[in-house]
Amino acid sequence: MFSSITQNDWEWYVIRVISGTEENVRQSLLQRREAFNLENFLLEIFVPTHDSVTVKTNWEKVKKKKNIFPGYILVKMIVTNESWYIVRNTPNVTWFLWAGTVPVPVRWEELEQLKWVLSQKSEEYKTNFKLGDFIVVSTWPFEWSDWKIIEINQEKWVLKVNVNILGRDTPLELDFANAKAKK
Repeated sequence: MFSSITQNDWEWYVIRVISGTEENVRQSLLQRREAFNLENFLLEIFVPTHDSVTVKTNWEKVKKKKNIFPGYILVKMIVTNESWYIVRNTPNVTWFLWAGTVPVPVRWEELEQLKWVLSQKSEEYKTNFKLGDFIVVSTWPFEWSDWKIIEINQEKWVLKVNVNILGRDTPLELDFANAKAKK
């Protein structure tokens, strides 16, 4: 039936899904691929994510996967009537990126740009510290002292605070993990 289709006929396609269901849709597509014997047509399903680290107020670091493009997943597939029908009728899939009645593949340049974004966002840190906030420091010899934040460096994951030593304010850099927002 599909003897003229070869493995070289695959392309990457963008699928719009209900935001927050990306991983569920990926799992559904993998199950449907197996149930309908489409292993040669649905080759890869990819949810572009990166690691995000959040520092809680009790110095706890919480690491989780964060979706770079919420509501979108990428599918590497060979488009046939059956494979296209199975993908677009998967629960929580809202539409294919398409022109008229034909799905449009992702351009090579766009894939390279996505790879670059993923490599740049290998790990992202987030915190709830703001300039001017007071923190409690957990580092000796200043442990449990209250200090005002004068600078935040998200890239290095450090705060700069003024510490009063012998009557003079002295800037001190602290790792996010050594500071706790004062309540």
